[in-house]
Amino acid sequence: MEYQDHIFQLYMHKLSGELSPEEEAGIERKLEEDPAFREAWEALTADARSQRTAVYVKAVVPDEGLAEMRQRRPEKRISRSWVPYAAAAVLLGAGIWLAARLYTPQQPAFTAKNAVAPIPGVSLTLANGKTVHFHPDSSTQTVALDQATLRSDNGQLNYESRDTTVTVLNVPAGGNYRLMLSDGTEVWLNASSRLHFPFNFGSNTREVTVEGEAYFKVAKEANRPFIVHTRQADVQVLGTSFNVNTYTPGNDKTALVEGSVQLQARNGQKLKLEPGQQAEASGSALHAAPFEAEEVLSWMKGIAYYHRASIPELMEEASRFYGLSFTAAPGKFNDVQVTGLMDRARLQEFLNDLTITTGGTIDYDGQTVKVH
Repeated sequence: MEYQDHIFQLYMHKLSGELSPEEEAGIERKLEEDPAFREAWEALTADARSQRTAVYVKAVVPDEGLAEMRQRRPEKRISRSWVPYAAAAVLLGAGIWLAARLYTPQQPAFTAKNAVAPIPGVSLTLANGKTVHFHPDSSTQTVALDQATLRSDNGQLNYESRDTTVTVLNVPAGGNYRLMLSDGTEVWLNASSRLHFPFNFGSNTREVTVEGEAYFKVAKEANRPFIVHTRQADVQVLGTSFNVNTYTPGNDKTALVEGSVQLQARNGQKLKLEPGQQAEASGSALHAAPFEAEEVLSWMKGIAYYHRASIPELMEEASRFYGLSFTAAPGKFNDVQVTGLMDRARLQEFLNDLTITTGGTIDYDGQTVKVH
């Protein structure tokens, strides 16, 4: 079975044009020298021609396909990233768009051209209720306030202020933004996220609150611990790099990249993390497990991974990720689940794949995407 799966992987890579010249030459040699390889290859070719997906679709763990996509992505961009599966059948994670065509052979691809995700601006809500808006482009913008001078440049906010009242940075759906805090700590905010922070920290602690997702590179100060508050727990550090994700209600995640952090749940339970561990705070429980950094931190590069997502779940995540309103016809796609990735710079290809994978029709008007 392992050998057959290997042949299947090679064949899927060939369909998608992902094979290197060396791999192509190796396949030609195997076809000439290995009767078992030639037989399996010819069977796959026949199945492709007849569009019989039952043999094409293998009972392979979808996470393995996604792992292979991660491994190949830095060298060769895989633009077709869908891994649909239903009734325990899974498509492997390379050459997926052609396999998906076999899965729904009569469905044409999405036909609208030049679909591009919008670039939203961000806003800052001051303690007095005033809101300052920053342009969505990369131009420099300086705002002078009574107690602060703000400067937004190329997607990052810097400021000068002695004000210790709490301010809220709002990053809408489809965006991400960087912030340099007064102590030198760097914060990256993902889409649909908020950071509550003071322009200037007090003398004892440095405390902020996160809603959504943020990556922190904390400046080291032994005498002033840095504390991140979420709904489920508090994360305390002295100087380290970590990611906090609170998108899922009742389940906050903290992934430690380097350094050390300690979490404290609302019931007082404490948990110390080592680099490479991710803690989940759910209710009163804290659990830690290894995490895949490429996946957890990919949002900073404009990439989002998803695992065994239902279409409604994917619609919610895509809405946040692209800054568009995605909806699907209720109940129509209950038997479809997908594992793959989204690229913020490739909305057009995502919509193509969404059409092919679901077998549905897409209506797109530049602001909303309806799948039915």
